[in-house]
Amino acid sequence: MFQTHPRLRAQLMAVAVLTVAALCGPTAAAAHGAPLYGDPLVSVAGIDLQAATIPQLEAAMATGRLTSRRLTQAYLARIAFFDHGCVQVNAVRTLTDDALAQADAADAARRAGRSGPLLGIPILLKDNIDTTDADTTAGSQALAGNRPPADAFLVSRLRAAGAVILGKTNLSEFANWVSLTMPNGYSSLGGQVLDPYTQGDPSGSSSGSGAGGTLAYAAATFGTETSGSILSPSAANSMVGIKPTVGLVSRSGVIPLAHSYDTAGPIARDVTDAAALLTAVSATDAADGVFLEAPGGPPSAHDYTGDLDAGALHGARIGYSPQDVSSYSGDAQVLFQRALNDMAAAGATLVPFDTFSDSSAGGLTELGGIPSEFKFGIKDYLANTAGPVGPHGRPQLLSDDLTGIIVYNQQHSDRIPYGQNLLIASDATHGLTLDDPSSATTIEAARANVDTAFSQNNLTAYVGANADYANIGAAAGYPSVDVPIGYTNGTTPMGLQILGRAWTEPTLIGLAYSFEQATHRRIPPTVIDPALVNCPTATAATVPAAHGPWSVVSAATMASGLPDTAGSGGAAVPIPLLVATLLGLAVVGRRRSVS
Repeated sequence: MFQTHPRLRAQLMAVAVLTVAALCGPTAAAAHGAPLYGDPLVSVAGIDLQAATIPQLEAAMATGRLTSRRLTQAYLARIAFFDHGCVQVNAVRTLTDDALAQADAADAARRAGRSGPLLGIPILLKDNIDTTDADTTAGSQALAGNRPPADAFLVSRLRAAGAVILGKTNLSEFANWVSLTMPNGYSSLGGQVLDPYTQGDPSGSSSGSGAGGTLAYAAATFGTETSGSILSPSAANSMVGIKPTVGLVSRSGVIPLAHSYDTAGPIARDVTDAAALLTAVSATDAADGVFLEAPGGPPSAHDYTGDLDAGALHGARIGYSPQDVSSYSGDAQVLFQRALNDMAAAGATLVPFDTFSDSSAGGLTELGGIPSEFKFGIKDYLANTAGPVGPHGRPQLLSDDLTGIIVYNQQHSDRIPYGQNLLIASDATHGLTLDDPSSATTIEAARANVDTAFSQNNLTAYVGANADYANIGAAAGYPSVDVPIGYTNGTTPMGLQILGRAWTEPTLIGLAYSFEQATHRRIPPTVIDPALVNCPTATAATVPAAHGPWSVVSAATMASGLPDTAGSGGAAVPIPLLVATLLGLAVVGRRRSVS
């Protein structure tokens, strides 16, 4: 059910040529031993793409060891190899038209003396964040071909910092607001995303940002959250996710779910990169009014990388619920207790109490305001932000609103196997205002719950497993950071949610970094699930003859910018399988398109 845009097919086919040339060439012949993490494409210019931070990549480019073009090609090769290889991870929906041109421009800027925290750094965005060089669809077949005329505000900030916008990740359609029975990571346009660790539920709704991020498809990714959609996929995919205070990151140019609660935030493999991205996109946007913004307001031009303090846990007071711990089963209880012990060993004071746990479900009342806000937000987006209708644009709907989307889905129901009861229920509301008046009560009650618990217990932060406190944090509009703490049954990632009061991102980032540096719990997915690389050997007969032979000359000419195979120990992948897998990308693209 995966639909590949023609540009994505062409770009991935070109990358496939480069990848095969690199892995079949002299470097593979000279290889020795197994590659790092069992991952044949993890190294470029001797740099470990799973472990290198954005500042380290910037330093390598500043010295000439690496270029943005070579780095971008390395990530494109990883997408081509993993996304539809041994396991159908399906994290990426489309690539930008000009990713390599952006990389070349960054390299030229660096040669001209320019520097920047994200200069030449490739980033993937959730496919509900507008860009001018790739369609923005929220995973909906009814928005296929939607090419907005302007970048989202946060994208303009990334570009100003020098970032290369690599492409868009698949998501749970309309931020998981289509059907109560639709699985996490499914969309009518993009198909089903899989968790690389478990080949199962990737969580949502920023499913592809979590799955693609953990496979190092880019330096880092962006997701969005109404309630749990950054934190939960970060935990499920062993990533670091920052859900900011509502108002810290602009929502302008992001397809909305519920304006009162929506935010965007970074998903990265380490706290350093998440902090760097948050720094880049945090800025005041006059076009984005925040409903009942938390008192105090966002800090002005704050550099969150300055909050990366390895000693931040020392002296911190960390709240948690013993009731939660006793409710966890098996490995989950062991891992969470180990995380508590790790924080205590780093100098934190643990503050056990259960009253906050008893009230955390109160955040679920926020769901009452979503349907009306969603109905209004979609109509407003289609009227004022979306790209044009037409043969080279998005489909003509019965009406440019939620009703039109529902009717279009009814006309193409083969791609809506789980129904659309949430869309229909939302369309039945009044949908008259951007921020539903009922949200005010929810927001104020949630803030009172959090603020009272923190004040009474003199807390620095409060922790729970995975995204257990996402609801109340979302209802309050308060920040959280999720960081990996281990793997239940040795295979399933588990995270630690660190919740704070409004505008305490500097504190939370410091605590998360301190925990990360003390524990280093994250393990790349190819170590946990070798099936990502080692699947049954294919034969030449599986390669479709219609696509003809590879151009060996052009591949050899272009392969100089590809990842090192010898430097990482060489490719332990059957070459016939690799060729068949990469050629297979084009076969997938032949399936009927809905656009």
